[in-house]
Amino acid sequence: MENQKPKIHAIDEILGDLAVYENPNLLFEQYSEQIDTSGINKIALTKYGGLLSNIRYAWQKTLKYKKYFEDFYPPIAKVENFEALNHHIHAYLQDMDILKNKIEVFLGEAKHDIKKIATNKKEIEEFFQAGVEKTKKVFAGISKHRNPHTHKGMRFFDGDLLKAENAHHTKEILKNPVFDGALNPQAKPEFIAKLDTQKEESFNAAKKRWIGIAIKNDAQTSGYLDGLLNGVRPSLYKFLEIEPITEILGLQTKNR
Repeated sequence: MENQKPKIHAIDEILGDLAVYENPNLLFEQYSEQIDTSGINKIALTKYGGLLSNIRYAWQKTLKYKKYFEDFYPPIAKVENFEALNHHIHAYLQDMDILKNKIEVFLGEAKHDIKKIATNKKEIEEFFQAGVEKTKKVFAGISKHRNPHTHKGMRFFDGDLLKAENAHHTKEILKNPVFDGALNPQAKPEFIAKLDTQKEESFNAAKKRWIGIAIKNDAQTSGYLDGLLNGVRPSLYKFLEIEPITEILGLQTKNR
């Protein structure tokens, strides 16, 4: 059985096409001479190369959080594990929100430009509006944890991490010698042991949950982005007056 090449994500195919049209000398001469760049709009190519590169950077950044949730914790106790995980969670929510915003900016720019050349402007308007609404829906489960303005209201708290933090701070309070005169010295060690257990179990529960959330979101956002860009690509290429390099050169791709 032949080894199958890995599927190429739509964003990589499109960015590859844009790069070749801007720099045909990337190809061997026998290939580059088949690429007609005489009428291309380099300003538009650069614009969409930038927009899509921004999306790709934001998307790839979100894909790293599974590893952060699994392993990225300080080797020393100056920062508690529950504090590190809480930091990861808030950074993750923010980066997912940034990815959503980058996609929406791209859709807005593409709609504006493609309508300039389209005869079916109403259909184009409806297509991109549906894309914006779908984007909001895909990211709704993540965005609901973030406030419209970071200075208003309460920040998102993970319930298990809050339990871990409370157990930690309660233990710290009990370690203060001021309370020794009022505490039962026989009961104190047992209670502190319970706090340690609660802290560890609550942290592990939150960690496991957020690893699962990251895995699920990675599949959802990656698949959605691939489908969205494959849907936009024909109209975008028509506006840019380019063709897929694989089709021009008769190459095969596993993405279609």
